[in-house]
Amino acid sequence: MTRRRIPTCFKLFLTGILLWSTTAEAIIFDLKNQANPQIKIRVGGNRGNISEVAFTVPAAQLGDGTAITGSQTIRIQVQIRASGANPLTAFLTVDSLTNPLEIDNPGSTSTIPFSHISWTSRDGDIPSGSFTETVDQPIVDFVSSQRYRDFHTFSYENTLDLEAGTYNGHVIYTWAVP
Repeated sequence: MTRRRIPTCFKLFLTGILLWSTTAEAIIFDLKNQANPQIKIRVGGNRGNISEVAFTVPAAQLGDGTAITGSQTIRIQVQIRASGANPLTAFLTVDSLTNPLEIDNPGSTSTIPFSHISWTSRDGDIPSGSFTETVDQPIVDFVSSQRYRDFHTFSYENTLDLEAGTYNGHVIYTWAVP
């Protein structure tokens, strides 16, 4: 019996989280305490929409090791401000342990570990890397007062022979001052 390969598409949803004294999920979050200190994070697009990266794997390339580039570049912007007398350090981390990318076909249990996805930084301000399927995976830290913006392009390593379908999952970025 010949197995027919069907194009596989999966989506990676990106969410930003900002921690200070409370936790909040948002694409754009701004926490201010008067003029100082303050931290801001933005992951992806405008207007509170969660950004989505889709990878479409052609049937002929499924699992052959040819990396597949995601459908769009995602903007990541972080900012930290504090007085010179009381400088702060903020840490950008990502949580890719929450759950793997799961197929949306009822009854199927196929998954893609996030460790098969990496990103390339356009400017290097927020460095390139790959997901390690951990909580609080360090990406970068900055001392106040700084603002950095970079654009990440995501890639899927395409080494798995997957069941055809759409796989969904998300990672959570955290910008925190301990």
